Amino acid sequence: MKKKVRPALIVSVCICIALIVAALAAFLLLNPQYTFAAGEYIGVNRKKVEMTKVSPGGLCSFTLDELGGDPRVRFDQSLMLVNKEHPLSYGFSPELAEYRDTGVMMNTCMTEAYASLSAAVAEKTGERLLVSSDYRTYEQQKEEYDASPTVATVPGASEHQTGLALDVYVKYYASYGFLKTEAGRFVNSECGKYGFIIRYPVYGEDETGIAFEPWHIRYVGMPHADIIYNNHITLEGYIGSLEKGAWYEAGGYLISRQDPGEDSSLQLPGEYGAAVISPDNTGAYIITVKP
Repeated sequence: MKKKVRPALIVSVCICIALIVAALAAFLLLNPQYTFAAGEYIGVNRKKVEMTKVSPGGLCSFTLDELGGDPRVRFDQSLMLVNKEHPLSYGFSPELAEYRDTGVMMNTCMTEAYASLSAAVAEKTGERLLVSSDYRTYEQQKEEYDASPTVATVPGASEHQTGLALDVYVKYYASYGFLKTEAGRFVNSECGKYGFIIRYPVYGEDETGIAFEPWHIRYVGMPHADIIYNNHITLEGYIGSLEKGAWYEAGGYLISRQDPGEDSSLQLPGEYGAAVISPDNTGAYIITVKP
């Protein structure tokens, strides 16, 4: 004979479930950073950027010296891959500038982009974006590593030594607390529009070797930031996906990763509007052309 389930028991179970759901909803409401991080992990609100292989007509070889004298070409360091597998040489010298008399030192290629991002944060959220860590010398990175070897990375493997990375925060909210703020969530979801990426995303630790750091932004320029963010990949994954010698079209740009020839030459279209060329710290150069 089957036992009848008492209505009172059913009601009690339903009440318990409702209380658990309500408690979870309240927790997420009070801690939006967890909901946001989960969305970043699965890649919500991403619109994949298609990278189509193309064959530009009229490719010509130019030596690095020739390109250096071309007013259409800008050399910078924006796409350098820096990690333990690809460390900087001891004598590496970044191109630095002080940002608006603030004492913050950053790579010259990103000052305008950071100004735009900072202005957008203020306009959209009413918060002032602040910097807790900027450029570090090799010696400063060594001091950081010696003091906290489980937190800081080894000298030569830190992006801070390039001046391309900043640790940012807003008043009262730094580190993981940054995501509790509207400004922190704005930076994490919108910085790609300004040429920056979250260098160590919540989904990327297997490739980067570093846990999620929502406060660590890294300049890579356009359209690379847009591709990396919307295609839900890491800088390691992006650079590794660029077949050497091939050309890609994405977002109105032409992109190519090339090893310089024996005569230190690169191939570019015979006619184009402007180009940015950056070493990638693996021996190759990444060329970004705006036709």
